[in-house]
Amino acid sequence: MSQDKNQPTVHQALSRIAKQTDDTLNLAEAALWLAKWAEPDLKLDAYRRHLDTLVQDTRVYIANDMDDDDIVLEAAHQIVARRYGYAGALDPAERAESANMARTIDHRRGGALILSILYHHVLQAFKRTVEIINFPPRALIAVHNTGQRTKEGRTVLDPFDGGKVLSARDLRRLIKKHHGDKGELAPEHLNPLRPHQVLLSLQHDIKAHHLRHGAPEAALLAIEGALLVAPNEASLWRELGLLHARLDHLFDAAEALEHFLQLPGGDAHRYTASQMLQQLRRRIDRGET
Repeated sequence: MSQDKNQPTVHQALSRIAKQTDDTLNLAEAALWLAKWAEPDLKLDAYRRHLDTLVQDTRVYIANDMDDDDIVLEAAHQIVARRYGYAGALDPAERAESANMARTIDHRRGGALILSILYHHVLQAFKRTVEIINFPPRALIAVHNTGQRTKEGRTVLDPFDGGKVLSARDLRRLIKKHHGDKGELAPEHLNPLRPHQVLLSLQHDIKAHHLRHGAPEAALLAIEGALLVAPNEASLWRELGLLHARLDHLFDAAEALEHFLQLPGGDAHRYTASQMLQQLRRRIDRGET
């Protein structure tokens, strides 16, 4: 495949994303690059134009009511969910595609996290502070009100359910549905994810799907994409080493585990990783490659 010399490679783009701050990271663009990591021949420009169209159509809907928080939220719902038909993907078999921005745009179906990124992209364009919430049943978004025509605070939306505004009662109902009758809503349930954590969660979902469906090589690719976004995340190097070992990629497994042991964190797994590394080295010395 020919590469436009003015365009970065996927590897370069994801490595640059790793260095970006939370304030400068464009989540939707980053998610598109992760989609291209999984499918190198993917052309991104059409998807970028669609993301721009979502914003432009929302702007037309809002018209002169830019300061009205309720109108802005209604506009996002009307454009994303109603006009373009975005909704939550219910089929577990679609788990990998539902964490892929390109496939979500193609099919208008996605997981809670990728749909949260879409709403985040639209609402942030109108100078709203938007957080993606790591809610236990599924990702939600919290939009901080401007306080100009509404009370200050934040409004919680469920992108998986068409951008529905959730009350405290709705949140408690979701918690109980997920955890059972003993489940109680707690402040930590509404903790926001940092942008890089959102991207790692996407890759985690893709990796988990591939492992459940017996596709370890595809799972490896997902972990490698995550490592480009977060090269110092110790747990990812351990996962990479374990999966390479499972596939009898002895040199790659040893290299990944060595890297894991050099990084801070992961103390609970250091001993077992060290033991596995010694076993791998013995196998390599015996020529089992």
